[in-house]
Amino acid sequence: MKSEQSGKRILVCIPAYNVGKVIRKLVEECCKYSYDVVVCDDGSADDTETEAKRGGATVVRHPKNKGKGAAMRSLFTYAKDLKADVIVTIDGDGQFLPQEIDKIIKPILDGRADVVIGNRFNGENKIPSYRKFGNKFLDKMTSMASDLPFQDTQSGFRAYSAKAVELISFHTDGFGSDAEILIDASRKGLRIIEEKVTVLYNNTGQETSTKNPVSHTTDVVVSLIELIAVRRPLTYLGIPGLTLSAIGIAYSIIVIVLFNQTRYFSIPSTLVALGSLVIGIILVLMSVVLFSIGRALRRGYS
Repeated sequence: MKSEQSGKRILVCIPAYNVGKVIRKLVEECCKYSYDVVVCDDGSADDTETEAKRGGATVVRHPKNKGKGAAMRSLFTYAKDLKADVIVTIDGDGQFLPQEIDKIIKPILDGRADVVIGNRFNGENKIPSYRKFGNKFLDKMTSMASDLPFQDTQSGFRAYSAKAVELISFHTDGFGSDAEILIDASRKGLRIIEEKVTVLYNNTGQETSTKNPVSHTTDVVVSLIELIAVRRPLTYLGIPGLTLSAIGIAYSIIVIVLFNQTRYFSIPSTLVALGSLVIGIILVLMSVVLFSIGRALRRGYS
Protein backbone atom coordinates (compact mmCIF):
# COMPACT_ATOMS: atom_id res chain seq x y z
CA MET A 1 0.00 0.00 0.00
CA LYS A 2 1.68 3.19 -1.13
CA SER A 3 -0.75 5.75 0.30
CA GLU A 4 -0.03 6.55 3.92
CA GLN A 5 -0.64 9.74 5.86
CA SER A 6 0.13 9.90 9.59
CA GLY A 7 0.51 6.12 9.49
CA LYS A 8 -2.96 5.72 7.95
CA ARG A 9 -3.69 3.84 4.76
CA ILE A 10 -5.87 5.83 2.35
CA LEU A 11 -7.87 4.09 -0.38
CA VAL A 12 -9.82 5.94 -3.08
CA CYS A 13 -12.88 4.01 -4.27
CA ILE A 14 -14.55 4.97 -7.56
CA PRO A 15 -17.88 3.51 -8.72
CA ALA A 16 -17.87 3.82 -12.51
CA TYR A 17 -20.25 3.18 -15.38
CA ASN A 18 -19.50 4.15 -19.00
CA VAL A 19 -16.98 6.84 -18.05
CA GLY A 20 -14.15 5.72 -20.32
CA LYS A 21 -13.54 9.28 -21.55
CA VAL A 22 -12.59 10.64 -18.15
CA ILE A 23 -11.76 7.78 -15.79
CA ARG A 24 -8.07 7.52 -16.72
CA LYS A 25 -7.43 11.19 -16.00
CA LEU A 26 -9.33 10.95 -12.71
CA VAL A 27 -7.34 7.92 -11.59
CA GLU A 28 -4.04 9.53 -12.59
CA GLU A 29 -4.93 12.67 -10.61
CA CYS A 30 -5.66 10.56 -7.53
CA CYS A 31 -2.39 8.65 -7.96
CA LYS A 32 -0.47 11.97 -8.10
CA TYR A 33 -1.36 12.43 -4.43
CA SER A 34 -0.06 8.92 -3.64
CA TYR A 35 -3.50 7.45 -3.08
CA ASP A 36 -4.19 3.85 -4.01
CA VAL A 37 -7.22 3.63 -6.26
CA VAL A 38 -9.77 0.89 -6.85
CA VAL A 39 -12.46 1.29 -9.52
CA CYS A 40 -15.63 -0.78 -9.64
CA ASP A 41 -16.59 -1.00 -13.31
CA ASP A 42 -20.30 -1.65 -13.00
CA GLY A 43 -20.88 -3.48 -16.28
CA SER A 44 -19.77 -0.64 -18.57
CA ALA A 45 -20.28 -1.04 -22.32
CA ASP A 46 -17.28 1.17 -23.15
CA ASP A 47 -13.57 0.99 -22.29
CA THR A 48 -13.92 2.12 -18.66
CA GLU A 49 -12.09 -0.94 -17.33
CA THR A 50 -9.15 -0.59 -19.75
CA GLU A 51 -8.77 3.15 -19.18
CA ALA A 52 -8.95 2.77 -15.40
CA LYS A 53 -6.16 0.19 -15.48
CA ARG A 54 -4.08 2.43 -17.74
CA GLY A 55 -4.44 5.19 -15.18
CA GLY A 56 -3.05 2.94 -12.45
CA ALA A 57 -6.16 1.65 -10.70
CA THR A 58 -7.08 -1.81 -9.53
CA VAL A 59 -10.38 -2.73 -11.16
CA VAL A 60 -13.24 -4.77 -9.74
CA ARG A 61 -15.68 -5.55 -12.53
CA HIS A 62 -19.36 -6.47 -12.54
CA PRO A 63 -20.33 -8.49 -15.65
CA LYS A 64 -23.67 -6.66 -15.74
CA ASN A 65 -24.76 -3.18 -14.68
CA LYS A 66 -26.22 -3.53 -11.19
CA GLY A 67 -26.36 0.08 -10.00
CA LYS A 68 -24.30 2.44 -7.88
CA GLY A 69 -25.29 0.78 -4.61
CA ALA A 70 -24.07 -2.60 -5.82
CA ALA A 71 -20.80 -0.99 -6.94
CA MET A 72 -20.40 0.65 -3.55
CA ARG A 73 -20.89 -2.67 -1.75
CA SER A 74 -18.15 -4.23 -3.88
CA LEU A 75 -15.85 -1.30 -3.09
CA PHE A 76 -16.58 -1.49 0.64
CA THR A 77 -15.84 -5.22 0.58
CA TYR A 78 -12.54 -4.59 -1.22
CA ALA A 79 -11.61 -1.87 1.31
CA LYS A 80 -12.35 -4.16 4.26
CA ASP A 81 -10.29 -6.98 2.77
CA LEU A 82 -7.41 -4.54 2.20
CA LYS A 83 -7.76 -3.21 5.77
CA ALA A 84 -7.61 0.43 4.65
CA ASP A 85 -7.84 2.98 7.47
CA VAL A 86 -9.61 5.72 5.51
CA ILE A 87 -11.78 5.17 2.45
CA VAL A 88 -12.66 7.97 0.04
CA THR A 89 -15.49 7.55 -2.47
CA ILE A 90 -15.52 9.83 -5.48
CA ASP A 91 -17.80 9.68 -8.52
CA GLY A 92 -16.21 8.44 -11.74
CA ASP A 93 -17.59 11.22 -13.96
CA GLY A 94 -14.95 13.81 -13.07
CA GLN A 95 -17.17 16.34 -11.30
CA PHE A 96 -15.11 16.33 -8.07
CA LEU A 97 -11.46 17.36 -7.62
CA PRO A 98 -8.96 14.77 -6.34
CA GLN A 99 -6.85 17.59 -4.88
CA GLU A 100 -9.61 18.11 -2.31
CA ILE A 101 -9.29 14.57 -0.94
CA ASP A 102 -6.87 15.83 1.73
CA LYS A 103 -9.55 18.24 2.92
CA ILE A 104 -12.23 15.58 3.15
CA ILE A 105 -10.13 13.00 5.00
CA LYS A 106 -8.66 15.43 7.55
CA PRO A 107 -11.58 15.24 10.04
CA ILE A 108 -11.17 11.45 10.10
CA LEU A 109 -7.39 11.60 10.49
CA ASP A 110 -7.89 14.11 13.31
CA GLY A 111 -10.36 11.78 15.04
CA ARG A 112 -13.27 14.23 14.71
CA ALA A 113 -15.53 12.20 12.43
CA ASP A 114 -16.34 8.73 11.12
CA VAL A 115 -18.04 9.92 7.93
CA VAL A 116 -17.35 13.14 6.01
CA ILE A 117 -19.73 14.36 3.29
CA GLY A 118 -18.44 16.60 0.53
CA ASN A 119 -21.00 19.42 0.55
CA ARG A 120 -21.59 20.88 -2.93
CA PHE A 121 -24.24 23.40 -1.78
CA ASN A 122 -21.91 25.82 -0.06
CA GLY A 123 -22.65 28.96 -2.08
CA GLU A 124 -19.38 28.78 -4.01
CA ASN A 125 -20.35 26.33 -6.78
CA LYS A 126 -22.31 27.09 -9.93
CA ILE A 127 -24.89 24.31 -9.88
CA PRO A 128 -27.62 24.06 -12.56
CA SER A 129 -31.00 25.00 -11.09
CA TYR A 130 -32.66 21.70 -11.98
CA ARG A 131 -29.89 19.75 -10.24
CA LYS A 132 -30.05 21.98 -7.17
CA PHE A 133 -33.85 21.60 -6.97
CA GLY A 134 -33.68 17.83 -7.44
CA ASN A 135 -31.00 17.34 -4.81
CA LYS A 136 -32.74 19.58 -2.28
CA PHE A 137 -35.97 17.62 -2.81
CA LEU A 138 -34.10 14.36 -2.16
CA ASP A 139 -32.40 15.90 0.91
CA LYS A 140 -35.84 16.69 2.35
CA MET A 141 -37.05 13.15 1.72
CA THR A 142 -33.92 11.75 3.36
CA SER A 143 -34.58 13.94 6.40
CA MET A 144 -38.10 12.50 6.56
CA ALA A 145 -36.58 9.04 6.75
CA SER A 146 -34.08 9.78 9.51
CA ASP A 147 -33.98 13.47 10.57
CA LEU A 148 -30.54 13.96 9.02
CA PRO A 149 -29.49 17.64 9.40
CA PHE A 150 -27.19 17.71 6.37
CA GLN A 151 -27.26 19.96 3.31
CA ASP A 152 -26.05 17.42 0.76
CA THR A 153 -27.18 13.87 1.45
CA GLN A 154 -26.73 12.87 -2.22
CA SER A 155 -23.05 13.76 -2.59
CA GLY A 156 -20.88 10.93 -3.88
CA PHE A 157 -17.67 12.54 -2.60
CA ARG A 158 -17.21 11.20 0.92
CA ALA A 159 -14.67 9.81 3.35
CA TYR A 160 -15.21 6.93 5.76
CA SER A 161 -13.17 5.58 8.64
CA ALA A 162 -12.44 1.85 8.77
CA LYS A 163 -14.90 1.65 11.67
CA ALA A 164 -17.65 3.22 9.54
CA VAL A 165 -17.03 0.86 6.61
CA GLU A 166 -17.17 -2.10 8.99
CA LEU A 167 -20.42 -1.02 10.67
CA ILE A 168 -22.43 0.43 7.79
CA SER A 169 -24.78 -1.91 5.95
CA PHE A 170 -26.98 -1.03 2.98
CA HIS A 171 -29.02 -3.00 0.48
CA THR A 172 -30.17 -0.55 -2.19
CA ASP A 173 -28.60 -1.30 -5.58
CA GLY A 174 -29.30 2.06 -7.21
CA PHE A 175 -28.56 5.70 -6.42
CA GLY A 176 -30.66 5.52 -3.26
CA SER A 177 -27.65 3.89 -1.59
CA ASP A 178 -26.13 7.33 -0.85
CA ALA A 179 -29.05 8.18 1.43
CA GLU A 180 -29.32 4.68 2.91
CA ILE A 181 -25.65 4.74 3.91
CA LEU A 182 -26.09 8.01 5.82
CA ILE A 183 -29.29 6.82 7.48
CA ASP A 184 -27.62 3.63 8.64
CA ALA A 185 -24.51 5.49 9.80
CA SER A 186 -26.65 7.90 11.80
CA ARG A 187 -28.69 5.09 13.35
CA LYS A 188 -25.49 3.38 14.47
CA GLY A 189 -24.18 6.49 16.18
CA LEU A 190 -21.34 7.27 13.81
CA ARG A 191 -20.09 10.86 13.77
CA ILE A 192 -21.01 12.55 10.49
CA ILE A 193 -19.92 16.01 9.36
CA GLU A 194 -19.83 18.00 6.11
CA GLU A 195 -16.92 19.74 4.40
CA LYS A 196 -17.19 22.23 1.54
CA VAL A 197 -16.03 20.85 -1.80
CA THR A 198 -15.86 22.06 -5.38
CA VAL A 199 -18.11 20.52 -8.01
CA LEU A 200 -17.73 20.95 -11.77
CA TYR A 201 -20.48 20.39 -14.32
CA ASN A 202 -20.02 19.62 -18.03
CA ASN A 203 -16.41 20.72 -18.12
CA THR A 204 -14.87 17.45 -19.26
CA GLY A 205 -16.92 16.45 -22.27
CA GLN A 206 -18.40 13.67 -20.15
CA GLU A 207 -21.91 13.98 -18.79
CA THR A 208 -21.72 14.40 -15.02
CA SER A 209 -24.37 11.77 -14.59
CA THR A 210 -24.63 8.50 -16.45
CA LYS A 211 -28.36 8.43 -15.82
CA ASN A 212 -31.15 10.75 -16.92
CA PRO A 213 -31.85 13.24 -14.06
CA VAL A 214 -35.56 12.31 -13.96
CA SER A 215 -34.74 8.60 -13.89
CA HIS A 216 -32.04 9.24 -11.28
CA THR A 217 -34.44 11.16 -9.04
CA THR A 218 -37.18 8.56 -9.45
CA ASP A 219 -34.74 5.81 -8.50
CA VAL A 220 -33.75 7.62 -5.31
CA VAL A 221 -37.34 8.58 -4.43
CA VAL A 222 -38.53 4.97 -4.68
CA SER A 223 -35.66 3.84 -2.44
CA LEU A 224 -36.39 6.59 0.09
CA ILE A 225 -40.10 5.77 0.18
CA GLU A 226 -39.16 2.18 1.04
CA LEU A 227 -36.84 3.42 3.80
CA ILE A 228 -39.45 5.83 5.16
CA ALA A 229 -42.12 3.12 5.21
CA VAL A 230 -39.84 0.72 7.07
CA ARG A 231 -38.23 3.16 9.51
CA ARG A 232 -41.19 5.42 10.32
CA PRO A 233 -44.31 3.42 9.56
CA LEU A 234 -46.42 4.79 12.40
CA THR A 235 -45.80 8.39 11.29
CA TYR A 236 -46.13 8.01 7.53
CA LEU A 237 -48.57 5.09 7.30
CA GLY A 238 -50.28 4.82 10.67
CA ILE A 239 -51.39 8.45 11.03
CA PRO A 240 -52.76 8.72 7.46
CA GLY A 241 -54.46 5.36 8.00
CA LEU A 242 -56.16 6.55 11.18
CA THR A 243 -57.18 9.78 9.44
CA LEU A 244 -58.75 7.91 6.53
CA SER A 245 -60.47 5.53 8.93
CA ALA A 246 -61.96 8.49 10.82
CA ILE A 247 -63.19 10.00 7.54
CA GLY A 248 -64.73 6.64 6.61
CA ILE A 249 -66.52 6.40 9.95
CA ALA A 250 -67.79 9.97 9.66
CA TYR A 251 -69.19 9.36 6.17
CA SER A 252 -70.76 6.08 7.34
CA ILE A 253 -72.60 7.98 10.08
CA ILE A 254 -73.74 10.57 7.53
CA VAL A 255 -75.07 7.84 5.22
CA ILE A 256 -76.94 6.11 8.06
CA VAL A 257 -78.44 9.33 9.47
CA LEU A 258 -79.46 10.53 6.00
CA PHE A 259 -81.11 7.22 5.21
CA ASN A 260 -83.01 7.15 8.51
CA GLN A 261 -84.31 10.68 8.01
CA THR A 262 -85.11 10.69 4.29
CA ARG A 263 -84.93 7.06 3.16
CA TYR A 264 -82.41 8.30 0.58
CA PHE A 265 -79.35 6.10 0.08
CA SER A 266 -76.35 8.18 -1.05
CA ILE A 267 -74.11 6.07 -3.27
CA PRO A 268 -71.29 8.67 -3.50
CA SER A 269 -71.11 9.05 0.29
CA THR A 270 -71.20 5.28 0.70
CA LEU A 271 -68.29 4.86 -1.72
CA VAL A 272 -66.28 7.50 0.13
CA ALA A 273 -67.05 5.79 3.44
CA LEU A 274 -66.11 2.32 2.25
CA GLY A 275 -63.03 3.46 0.32
CA SER A 276 -61.68 5.50 3.22
CA LEU A 277 -62.31 2.72 5.72
CA VAL A 278 -60.72 0.00 3.62
CA ILE A 279 -57.64 2.02 2.69
CA GLY A 280 -57.30 3.39 6.23
CA ILE A 281 -57.48 -0.05 7.83
CA ILE A 282 -54.92 -1.42 5.34
CA LEU A 283 -52.50 1.44 6.11
CA VAL A 284 -52.91 0.98 9.87
CA LEU A 285 -52.28 -2.76 9.61
CA MET A 286 -49.25 -2.18 7.37
CA SER A 287 -47.82 0.36 9.82
CA VAL A 288 -48.20 -2.08 12.74
CA VAL A 289 -46.56 -4.92 10.81
CA LEU A 290 -43.67 -2.74 9.59
CA PHE A 291 -43.20 -1.27 13.07
CA SER A 292 -42.97 -4.77 14.52
CA ILE A 293 -40.48 -5.85 11.84
CA GLY A 294 -38.38 -2.72 12.37
CA ARG A 295 -38.31 -3.22 16.14
CA ALA A 296 -37.29 -6.87 15.70
CA LEU A 297 -34.48 -5.82 13.35
CA ARG A 298 -33.26 -3.17 15.80
CA ARG A 299 -33.17 -5.77 18.57
CA GLY A 300 -31.15 -7.99 16.28
CA TYR A 301 -28.60 -5.20 15.75
CA SER A 302 -28.27 -4.44 19.47
